[in-house]
Amino acid sequence: MRFKTSIRNVSTFIKLTSCLVSIGKIAWLRLDEDEIRFTLMPDQGVQVFANLAIQTLFDSYIITSANSNTINLEVPLSPLHRALRSCASASDATLRLTKRSSDNAPILCLTITTTTNTLVTQEIPVRVLSPASVANIKEPTCPEPDVHIMLPALHSLRSVVERFNKLDASRIAIAANMNGEFKMRLDGNDAVKVESVWTGLMNPLLDPDQVPGGVENHPSTTRDKSAFAWVRVDGKEWGRVLKVGGISKRVVACFCEDHALVLYVYLTDEDSAVLTYYLSSFVS
Repeated sequence: MRFKTSIRNVSTFIKLTSCLVSIGKIAWLRLDEDEIRFTLMPDQGVQVFANLAIQTLFDSYIITSANSNTINLEVPLSPLHRALRSCASASDATLRLTKRSSDNAPILCLTITTTTNTLVTQEIPVRVLSPASVANIKEPTCPEPDVHIMLPALHSLRSVVERFNKLDASRIAIAANMNGEFKMRLDGNDAVKVESVWTGLMNPLLDPDQVPGGVENHPSTTRDKSAFAWVRVDGKEWGRVLKVGGISKRVVACFCEDHALVLYVYLTDEDSAVLTYYLSSFVS
């Protein structure tokens, strides 16, 4: 088993781990010949599935294993994030899977060359996972979305959510329609009535090849364009999710009314790096 790579985009890697560490402590990292996957599935709350093309983060990428050149690791996110922050201004950084000399425990070893040509090594403890132990990890199954919409700049949403949370917003109701409208309001606080609305947003076209029953029969097509689909989420969790605005190029939100909110966060102009967030809705 061997994994070694140069980090070509330290800044994006740091921002990615910053977003992930705000959601959970541990991630499943799957490395293979085609892509990099980070998966966070805490016992409750937001679930995150990140699929990235290798070139999004890495260069000179080498991976071999008896499991079809696939390696599965359990990675603690805080130590990984701290190690990456230390190489923010490095002239070169490499990451490799190895064993600690003192006890043979598996580690990710981050070697940094500073601008003064000093070598610095950081060790991130990991656990190697067997293929059987991760075979049943899959993204949640959701109904076809009632509404899909391109979100406004996430930093603007986050500033509103921060104000909502200061007003004791344990839950926030979020809605959108197929007429380019999006809104958020406090939910469950009868003493305060606050709502923010955005208009003129884009409802992306569906790809016919991805719609089994045909676009004309999709829920987002058959419903009244002005009808809002609602979900209700935890206010603090929603605020943490919106931190991904620091690295996102665009974000598409899919509303499965009273069931879930699914966010597709694109880190590049292409589709080579996508984070998928699943937020379950509270029952209205």
